[in-house]
Amino acid sequence: MSKTTVKKMMQWILGIGLGIAVAAGVFVSYRVSQNKKNLAEYIRTHPDSTAVVAYTIDENGQPVLDGNEIYHNPDAPLVLASTMKTVVVAAYESAVEFGELDPNELVSIADVEQCYLPKTDGGSHAAGVATLGQATDADGFAKDPSAKISLDDIARIAIHNSGNAETDYLLSRLTEERIAATLKAAGFEQHSPFHSILGISLAMMNHEAPLIDAARRQTLVAEVTSGDFSALENLADLYLHDPEWRSAQLAFMKSDAFIAAANQMGWEGQVECSGLFPKSTAREYAHLMAQIVSGRLISPAVSARLQQKLETAPADDPMRFIFHQRYGSKDGVTAGVLNLVSYSQPKGKAWVGKTRVVVILCNDLPAETWLSAMKYQSLYLLQADIARGKGL
Repeated sequence: MSKTTVKKMMQWILGIGLGIAVAAGVFVSYRVSQNKKNLAEYIRTHPDSTAVVAYTIDENGQPVLDGNEIYHNPDAPLVLASTMKTVVVAAYESAVEFGELDPNELVSIADVEQCYLPKTDGGSHAAGVATLGQATDADGFAKDPSAKISLDDIARIAIHNSGNAETDYLLSRLTEERIAATLKAAGFEQHSPFHSILGISLAMMNHEAPLIDAARRQTLVAEVTSGDFSALENLADLYLHDPEWRSAQLAFMKSDAFIAAANQMGWEGQVECSGLFPKSTAREYAHLMAQIVSGRLISPAVSARLQQKLETAPADDPMRFIFHQRYGSKDGVTAGVLNLVSYSQPKGKAWVGKTRVVVILCNDLPAETWLSAMKYQSLYLLQADIARGKGL
């Protein structure tokens, strides 16, 4: 075979490879765009279980009427999932401001891990511990439980990695008065009370009586909605203070019985259990984000520390690089729930010097819609569109 023939063959092969790559890129781009549109359509057609609030703010954090505002079901209390961690960390920063907590205080990772239940946080605790240079075992516990972690690192992991154990630990260090004062300062009127995420996880999947029965699930959700958290608190107390019970629970999480219970509960049951999380409205969380970015939540110092945590999550770097000059956010994801609270300064000439607040709350999503949105990052791409005035 001559060199000319080989060269032509290589060009032909490379051409085919390039064509396949381009076709694959076009296909993925189409799927991403289509799934984003599907999520937007779901929101528009399910006004009772979804909410979107978006607007431009002035330097005081007040809404500006520029024709790009959206108020879709703004005042309906919806399940927050991990978006509630924004308020928990705001209360922590407020406690630091008033001298109630020292951000440099060191605690052992073992103290934080008292609140940690494997297989219930999507690996967030292990990922957070890894940022400290600490290795974890197969269950996600630190191999060196005596290693120290600062309160401020705990708060950072609650935001950056969405650590459940870290959030519960912060709640255990905050007084009810501090949390109430933070909610009041942020203007919340419909936020339901905070309670431990550990209690929610144990209610769903404890070794004695997992919530596989629909009637029991609905009864517990009704109790929690009415403000009765005793069942959740009792389970959390057993895990935290009864070594034998805790050991049995940890063994259950690694057993076939756990898998069988999860299968029995199914998607519908998991979605029902999401109702055990606190609730609030899109309007109230939009106001919170507007206060934070404008430096008016509690004090400029508190707002600045929150901005630093919200704007530095590594997982959000692609959003900052592609869509925004500035971007701070916290998401909330659990079965049937996809939430995002954010503020941003979008890229583009039309948005120079402008700050946008966008809150998207989606509850009761069918499994297929939820999975597709997760796979193609639809929630975050929809936020970018809305932030740039493209509507819902």
